[in-house]
Amino acid sequence: MVTPARPRSRPDSVDRPVRQGAEPPDWHGPTPAGGVPLSGRREHQRPRALRGRLTPAGRAALDAAEAVEHVVRPGAGGSSAMRDARRRFALRRRMLTRRRRSLLLLLLVLAAGLIVVDVVRGPAEKPAGPGAGTAPAPDPVSEPPSPAQTAPRAAAFPGSGSGRFGWVGRTGPVHGRAGQLLRYRVAVELGAGQNGPEFAAEVGQILGDARGWSASRVFRFQQVSAAVPAQFTVYLATPATSERMCAAAGLRTQRYTNCRLAGKVIINMARWWQSVPGYGAPLAEYRAYAVNHEVGHQLGRGHERCPGRDRLAPVMQQQTLGLAGCKANAWPYYRGRRYAGPAVG
Repeated sequence: MVTPARPRSRPDSVDRPVRQGAEPPDWHGPTPAGGVPLSGRREHQRPRALRGRLTPAGRAALDAAEAVEHVVRPGAGGSSAMRDARRRFALRRRMLTRRRRSLLLLLLVLAAGLIVVDVVRGPAEKPAGPGAGTAPAPDPVSEPPSPAQTAPRAAAFPGSGSGRFGWVGRTGPVHGRAGQLLRYRVAVELGAGQNGPEFAAEVGQILGDARGWSASRVFRFQQVSAAVPAQFTVYLATPATSERMCAAAGLRTQRYTNCRLAGKVIINMARWWQSVPGYGAPLAEYRAYAVNHEVGHQLGRGHERCPGRDRLAPVMQQQTLGLAGCKANAWPYYRGRRYAGPAVG
């Protein structure tokens, strides 16, 4: 009689006794060599499907969770360890998601701020042509050709004016300690937007400076009103008006230079506000030169030349037309002594 073969029992079947206090195995099928049950493998592969959508930090967290699942075996608290690993992975993923959202929100705020700033500033002006963005705007005054370097524009003024003048009606202090008293008036062209009292005050400071003509102890100066007799008048005139005034004595200024007529010191408004290109000294220095040079003509002084390269220019040198190698100088006296150059023949 053939005894039917007894069916072979599965290894690690459910009939296997369970150690007291240990959890029963959590699997439904044979256990692979790696120690993870097939049902666990399916749960293990579920996070892997998300790998392609994770950042490098997220993938590192996933690898750590997988390592925990491979090491822990069923029957020794493995299910609890895997649940802890999955919870840690989920927490890490939520943290990364929050960080990405925070970064995106920050970028959106910065972009909105830049848009607001751009709208407030308005569109940038485009240069009219090559080099238009670097050179100052041309002045509305017609002047002869000059070097490419232009002096900074300090104030607006018209190229031409009414041709009528207003007197600065004040009597000022006497400048100088000894010598003949020369009285002068101050007049400013009307309608040109100039401040007469300010112009008169600066002229008085120049004539009263210790380096000026009063240092000779031969002349003293005092500003007077229009009602008082005076030896000369200092005019501040627009370029067109100054050209007409100077032309009356046969001088051609081309609306550019200052000039002196008998009893008239004429300061070109363009030079008063702009100096000249390449002068190499502050605007206040050029203003002092312009007044002292023309007043020097009123005192009988003629033109002088530069005495040598890199030396101070004499105040009677025509510095408006160039320094000829000298350095800018606005004063007839230097260290208490008269400073002059060779006379122009």
